[in-house]
Amino acid sequence: MIKKEVIGKVFFLVIVSVVFISSVSAGIGIRSYQDSILLNEGEQGCVTIGAYNPFDTGTNVIVGISESLKEVLISQEVDSKYLPPQTSSDNAIPLKFCFKVPQIYQRDCSVGSFICEVKCAEPQKVYGGDIYLQSIPDANTGGGIAGSTTKMSVSRPLSVGVVCTPHARDYTIAYVVLAVVSGSVIFLVVFRRLRKPKVERDKEKLMKLKEAIRKESSKKKR
Repeated sequence: MIKKEVIGKVFFLVIVSVVFISSVSAGIGIRSYQDSILLNEGEQGCVTIGAYNPFDTGTNVIVGISESLKEVLISQEVDSKYLPPQTSSDNAIPLKFCFKVPQIYQRDCSVGSFICEVKCAEPQKVYGGDIYLQSIPDANTGGGIAGSTTKMSVSRPLSVGVVCTPHARDYTIAYVVLAVVSGSVIFLVVFRRLRKPKVERDKEKLMKLKEAIRKESSKKKR
């Protein structure tokens, strides 16, 4: 009787162990990655991480970042790939996460958003957060890639530095606008003159000539 109870308990533990192992049979890890990156405003950058899966079940994964970094990194382009089972860390599969840094530093502009200058109170600003690798559960319905239905994720810290580049006001655009306006005024004046009939133009020339003769006569009388 005692032997039957012992055998029953052992059998129960084996069943529980099998169920537990099968529930965690898929896993992911980050082999190597770039933990920091330095960029200028408006510049695009990419971070590549190595993903591996040493377990017996394949899984689909995607790269992402924490909320604290989403506020400063825009235009995000994310890689998603399938990690085959028993992918060792030595054979890690690279995944890329690309983004763009927006305008960070305040600009002092004379006209709207033009003729601006930037004064740097600090050489750079550093934003910290996490980059993570997350599995995508696959129910394997509809002919998709077979993989784990367990959602897992691993993360590592990531810091993004944004360089401040000081520059003075650039009046080039103001000069260009002034040149265009001046040219337009000159063209309009010439165009209006040329539009006058020939008779009127001749009269104007005659009046100018008479005025010149009158002035010359006045000088001689003196």
